[in-house]
Amino acid sequence: MPTAEISPIAKTGGLGDVCGSLPKALAKLGHEVVLFMPFYRQARQWFEKSGAEVHQLLPTQVISWANWTAEATFLRAALPGTNIPIVLVANDFFFERDQIYSDAPNGWHDYLLRYVFFCRAVVRACELLDIRVDILHCHDWHTALLPVYLDSGLRGSAPFANARSVFTIHNLNYQGVAGPDAFALTGLHSRYWAPDALEHYGTLNPMKAGIIFADQVTTVSPNYAREIRTPSYGAGLDGVLRVLEWKLTGIVNGIDADEWNPLTDPHLPVNYDAAMLREKTRMKRALAKEAGLKFSQKTPIIGAVSRLVQQKGFQLLIPVFEHLLDAGAQIVLLGSGEPDLEGKLGYLGQKNPGRARVWIGFDNALAHRIYGGADMLLVPSIYEPCGLNQMYALRYGTVPIVRLTGGLVDTVKPFDGTNLDDATGFGFVAAHPVELYLATWIAMLNYKDGAVWKTLQQNGMEKDFSWERSARQYDEIYSRARH
Repeated sequence: MPTAEISPIAKTGGLGDVCGSLPKALAKLGHEVVLFMPFYRQARQWFEKSGAEVHQLLPTQVISWANWTAEATFLRAALPGTNIPIVLVANDFFFERDQIYSDAPNGWHDYLLRYVFFCRAVVRACELLDIRVDILHCHDWHTALLPVYLDSGLRGSAPFANARSVFTIHNLNYQGVAGPDAFALTGLHSRYWAPDALEHYGTLNPMKAGIIFADQVTTVSPNYAREIRTPSYGAGLDGVLRVLEWKLTGIVNGIDADEWNPLTDPHLPVNYDAAMLREKTRMKRALAKEAGLKFSQKTPIIGAVSRLVQQKGFQLLIPVFEHLLDAGAQIVLLGSGEPDLEGKLGYLGQKNPGRARVWIGFDNALAHRIYGGADMLLVPSIYEPCGLNQMYALRYGTVPIVRLTGGLVDTVKPFDGTNLDDATGFGFVAAHPVELYLATWIAMLNYKDGAVWKTLQQNGMEKDFSWERSARQYDEIYSRARH
């Protein structure tokens, strides 16, 4: 399983969460999993801080492909809390940078070269360490060339003789697109510069090639699998995905049920479960105190934990932020991202002390306390392949208010007044501030009915979003790829 991110070692989002959790569930099913990841500066710092063991596997190797050579040092570590091996690929020029996806120090956008090198290093490590591959499970564009290499002759190498590939799309909008001159970086035969391979309207598109050449393709929710076959969400690849829909499957991501458990969460000052929702009130009181809000059980706290980028939809909240406060809510928000959104939301928080608190940045323990103490969680995404926040909220008895897109459709059932037996949240369709306001206002009205609200909370807390369920579906995909 080669990947650009593994949580908690080095991650920027959902890709890292999946690759940090799915292998554990696969191992429980009997799979022997080996992870590969670049040894970023962030990974090195994580190992230094945590004290987890990491050691060199082999003497430094020279990786050669096309007209390129680069050195790779292979290190071995284990996925935290397990004995699942991680092979880390070290090369200071490519991976010792300020951020995981930083450009080269001279400003060169060498993203394609970095991950071509990583793919070639994965191949070489399997050969040197005699890792016999049954399934090559690749994630996002960073590793999308590996199914192409399998097609181009890699199966002639003993470790890959019986290999089949699965390619998972975490976010179709990031495709690793480069200019046509970059094709020389790949080391592939010129026949792969074609519309049914890497070429896409005159550019090089690794994501497209991964979709075409993988034996099976998955994405992170059934609804997102439907959406990306349409022009609105297909990011230019909807035609390819419609042609190949026979091998496309949506599997909802899971969450780590041990880390995200309100009964045992060490970050919460008050622990509780579905049978102890009175204790959640104490957790709410603690959050209100931390946020500087005037606590009232009758006043709902609307929480939000997110990257503040256009995709996540918080530009929809800004025009109605104070209207929600005037309607009787309090708001706590934690996030960082685009300066414009940070600035506007930060200003609204400062302007409304005692009614709202906006923390700019990220604090994992604080995120847990918001999930635990808020009454509702706002997830207004413009698009959302899967989304994890709404699943964390459901687990903590915090009722989500979501825009009905992508995986949010698959994981939250909006309450419509007639379906209390299985509803878990509230939703809106149009990406418009008024729609967000109305859905939140309806949630606030229902909050006044204690019996309805408790039922919504308990419905959500009973949902199974564990990785075991998702891993069984991946197990089926692996079988399909091999037959």
